[in-house]
Amino acid sequence: MTIAITKYPAKENLAKVAKNLGLDEGILFLKGDIIKERHDTDVELEFRQESNFYYITGYNEPNAHVMYDLKTRKLTLIVYAMPENNIAWLGAPLTESELLAQYDVDEIRSSSDLVKVLNGSNVSTLHTLRKEDVPAGVHLTIDTTRLADALVNARMYKSAYEIAHMRKINHISSNAHIECMKRAKHCKNETELEAIFRYETWRFGARFQAYTPIVAAGSAAATLHYTRNNRPFAKDRGQLCLLDCGAELDCYASDITRTIPLSGKFEGDARVLYETVLDMTNQCLAAVKPGVEWEDIHRLSLRVGAEGLQRAGVLKQEYSVEEMTRHHMGLDVHDVGGYPAGVERLQEPGIRYLRMRRPLEVGFVVTVEPGIYFTEFLLSEAKKKPELAKYIDWDMLESRFQPLGGVRIEDCVVVTETGHDNLTTVPKEIAEIEALMA
Repeated sequence: MTIAITKYPAKENLAKVAKNLGLDEGILFLKGDIIKERHDTDVELEFRQESNFYYITGYNEPNAHVMYDLKTRKLTLIVYAMPENNIAWLGAPLTESELLAQYDVDEIRSSSDLVKVLNGSNVSTLHTLRKEDVPAGVHLTIDTTRLADALVNARMYKSAYEIAHMRKINHISSNAHIECMKRAKHCKNETELEAIFRYETWRFGARFQAYTPIVAAGSAAATLHYTRNNRPFAKDRGQLCLLDCGAELDCYASDITRTIPLSGKFEGDARVLYETVLDMTNQCLAAVKPGVEWEDIHRLSLRVGAEGLQRAGVLKQEYSVEEMTRHHMGLDVHDVGGYPAGVERLQEPGIRYLRMRRPLEVGFVVTVEPGIYFTEFLLSEAKKKPELAKYIDWDMLESRFQPLGGVRIEDCVVVTETGHDNLTTVPKEIAEIEALMA
């Protein structure tokens, strides 16, 4: 599958930010990220550009700055002035003409001229995210009150370019998940599966992961952000294994979860649990469309999950489901824009930790990721509370379902005019997964 990616549309993104600022003049100024080192060593950590900086430049090199004149619409990229004695170690930097050809900017300046460039801009106010990002000696008025919201409200709505880029990285990551399914029967531990995923994404150009991969077999799947990924698989292969893995390409993220049976077959209680989460997933995906409140989709997930657990016998039949009863994506795996100004977190159980609370709109890219987890600590706390414990058949739960750990299924979707466009292409139906693992 070939997906064409064109020159990064920096000025298109800047136009959205400038419109949100609503100002006729001033300088928009951002500092890119820097090279960092391990404590007390000269060993460099892998560089990843600051997301807001990348959004308005597409420039993924360290020690850079950018300024944009809101009146003249002139975009200036200020690149690191590399000392000559560093070239032997790092290689020669791109020339001015090469930078202008590669990036959607009007001017290239050197970081050695940074203060002079800013002071010579003939404006009174510089808009930035953090006052400490502005170098000493700059005489402009510094305003840190406007730019953050302007960036958030631009980045929330993904452009055609961004969606194409995210489709590409989701395609790469989806194929890596498929390879993990195909090769899981030959793996002896979580580490081997993580290595397969990393290899399959890196070899197609996605060198970095959007987050630390989660490969959690059996009870480890009950820990939502388990990242040890070092446990051996049971000798009888009678475990489920949750893989929450997504690579990053040019700073754009993917986020995908699949849960697979290490035996190659969904059987018994594991099949029942997986079918319940699959039903949650499919119903939630069908509900994604403009205008739907995100917490309502979460409530739908909780209801469908509770109904499934009640059919399985984990939740008692004598109580009604009503009585018993994700996040933005883009340049960051948990992208900006989760809570609008003035919107507070809901405190009802099961919803208080939602990373987003707003109605869905066209151009949003979100994850739909229902899951059921049998977390020992949380269950032990619930068992102490009669008002919660009464709903659960504890013998059924502890003997049959708690050892399964948990199941999660996660897709990345774009909200469209008519519903959604699923960027994730990994199979999730039982027959498809079993066929891949055969």
